[in-house]
Amino acid sequence: MEGIRFPTITASSLEGTKVTLPDAVQGMVALVVIAFERAAQSEIDSWVGPFESAFEHNPGVVVYEVPMIDSAIWRVMRGMIDAGMRAGIPQQHHAFVLTYYGSSEAYREALGMDDRSRAYLFLLDREGIIRWNGSGYASPEQSRALIEAASSLHATRVASR
Repeated sequence: MEGIRFPTITASSLEGTKVTLPDAVQGMVALVVIAFERAAQSEIDSWVGPFESAFEHNPGVVVYEVPMIDSAIWRVMRGMIDAGMRAGIPQQHHAFVLTYYGSSEAYREALGMDDRSRAYLFLLDREGIIRWNGSGYASPEQSRALIEAASSLHATRVASR
């Protein structure tokens, strides 16, 4: 996946605003995390916790979580699903959780997401190009590699100003 432009995804944040990736993160280093099942949240947390700690005071680095819900049940349950997520996620993160409702097939194919039970992570440079990707649970080595890749991209971003 590295070296390709992240595909365009338009979804609604838990704040209720429409957000289009990768356009919304142009000029920033972004970690985009995609999951298809609630059970993948612990995988997400294993990556996002250390990543956010490393960049918590850096407005040029952002994390977006994108739950992809493509079961037909979402048509009648969308309001309850979003309300449940809003209740379980701190309000300061609502702008960065983008719920995608619709077919995920094209995204799964384009991004090599073949196991719906796993979380998938994509580190984007300031142009929306994937520079690192991973899935599943983070090992300490993988977490370090992700943080180092993001630090390098951010240093390049700062130097190019």
